[in-house]
Amino acid sequence: MRRAGEGRIITGNRLIKSPALKANSLLELASVPISAEAMLADLIPPKHFDAATFSNYFPEAKHPSQSHALHVMKKFIEGLGTPSSKSIFERFWGTKPTVVDGIYLDGGFGVGKTHLLASAFHDYGGPKAYLSFQELMFLVGLQSLNGVLKSFRDLKLLVIDEFELDDPANSRISTNLLGQLFESGVSILTSSNTPPGALGEGKFSTEDFKRELGSLTEHFKTVKIDGEDYRLVHHLDDGAERSWTSSETELELLLGSEDFSLGNVLDSSFDEFLLTLSKVHPMRIRKVIGKFDTVILRDVKLISHPHEALRFVYFVDKAYDNNLRLFVSSSVTINELFHKSYFTGGDTKKYLRTMSRLKEMTRI
Repeated sequence: MRRAGEGRIITGNRLIKSPALKANSLLELASVPISAEAMLADLIPPKHFDAATFSNYFPEAKHPSQSHALHVMKKFIEGLGTPSSKSIFERFWGTKPTVVDGIYLDGGFGVGKTHLLASAFHDYGGPKAYLSFQELMFLVGLQSLNGVLKSFRDLKLLVIDEFELDDPANSRISTNLLGQLFESGVSILTSSNTPPGALGEGKFSTEDFKRELGSLTEHFKTVKIDGEDYRLVHHLDDGAERSWTSSETELELLLGSEDFSLGNVLDSSFDEFLLTLSKVHPMRIRKVIGKFDTVILRDVKLISHPHEALRFVYFVDKAYDNNLRLFVSSSVTINELFHKSYFTGGDTKKYLRTMSRLKEMTRI
């Protein structure tokens, strides 16, 4: 690859328009402070699910739990818009819980949990917000617990994707926060790859987490979704050329056949990229990634440090959410990207989800 004027690069025979940035440019872009107000205004489903509706979620006949989950979610949103002196939970489930209701979608990755959450968000017309659990914790850091409560208190629907508990402090914060939001009349939809009673397993004492989350789990109706990973079963975008290549030469040939003239490109060695991620708060990546259309990563190799692995997991999540094109040269396959020891702990499902998303993004 050679430079061709300020801010422009030539790859093969194709011209990539400015800006074509290296990984350290992320530091400059991420240096702009993120205000809580700006983040609150942007709490909507990922771009990848812009078109998600209940009508284009297609349950598989061999997994009736998918049809059941679709029915439950549709009825729940219908209930939110029905004026009545009874609580939503009384109308919907026929019984009255301790606090206002919520739904907890429990299932593996690729079975449509995020599609259903985004569909519910799009279908509901009242005050609402959508964010991941990580983003919720970041907001608490920006605004304080009381600040988030004040910001969310007037919502009627809060959607939290990928509920997770990385440490006991987060369990206490989330229990306190969600408990008070329930008391304020906020209905909450959430999802996780782990049943609510098992959150935190593989990281900390399960009994500690059950003690912390005991009251929280009673707030939710758990809805199980079974099925295979849709991305792998249906080989999405199967007609396109694969973009996870095994050498720099193969990558250059592929890039030479692509048109990058209308988008912004980030081009970096993998080592430099991982180093940059270590210097940028993950939540700042959320905004910065939206400025790019394509990411090129060169010489991708086995990730042997768990902190680097988790930072890369979050990057892939945000790249996937924003429909970024990803081009890679690598000496390893996607299945070999993470050290095998990572698949025995509490983050196993994160790594499996990331591998699934990488395969879809690179059409493998």
